[in-house]
Formats: sequence, structure tokens, C-alpha cells
Amino acid sequence: MKITILKASIIVLFCFLITACGQNECGFGFGGAADQLRLVDTINDNNKTYYLYTRTVGWHKKTIFFELYDKKPEFDPCTYQPNIKKLYMVAYEDYRQNSERKHIEKMILQPNQPEKLKIIYTTDKTKGVENVYDVKFTR
Repeated sequence: MKITILKASIIVLFCFLITACGQNECGFGFGGAADQLRLVDTINDNNKTYYLYTRTVGWHKKTIFFELYDKKPEFDPCTYQPNIKKLYMVAYEDYRQNSERKHIEKMILQPNQPEKLKIIYTTDKTKGVENVYDVKFTR
């Protein structure tokens, strides 16, 4: 009998979570996709504006990517996919080397190179950006 009540309670809770969203929300009551997007900087180069976004993906272990666009993108509110093609994308290497966290010292735009964003890392937090969401293009 206890198992049946437990199963019924789980089903009721699941149904509540599914129906908890309004009509304009995405997903099954969990906020849709796990991606988080942030516009972190823009830069003008040869009369063209470039847009730098961070995309954070993952539920438990977060991975951060830098996405570069040569036009201002619009993102689907449910899937977070852009309406235009990315110019370039690179992962933020937030790993420890010799027990020291790496910080971004420079974010260099190279629109005419295959590697459109060049990232220079440092372990000296006084020379780098401590919060990845505060990164700006090196001018």
C-alpha cells in the first residue's frame, strides 16, 4: 500500500511540474533549455560591429563558450538558437594547472584569421579577468 501511495504522489508531483508553466513558457516546467546567454561586449572594426556572447551550458558541470557574431543575433526564447550563423565559437578553458585557476588576460578580435577570437590566459588574477562574464575585447 505504501508503494502505491508513493507512486501516486510522484505522478501527481510530475503532473504539477509539467503544467506549472504558462502558455508562453518552454519545456516541461523546468524552464526549457539549460543554456544561458549573455552579451558581454561589442567592438567596431573596419566599420563593422562584432558581438561577443557567452553561452553557459550544462545542468551540473557548466561549460562556457564564447560566440562571435558579425551582426546582432536574435535568439529563440525556447531553444536559445540564434537566427544567424555564428562567425566563431570557442570554449572558455576554465581548468586548473598546477592548482592555479586560469584567467583571461586578453580577448583579441581577428576577423580575417581562421581563429577569429584569440584568447590569452594568465594564472595571475591581477592581470586577468576573474569573472568570465566580465570579459571585454582587448582594444
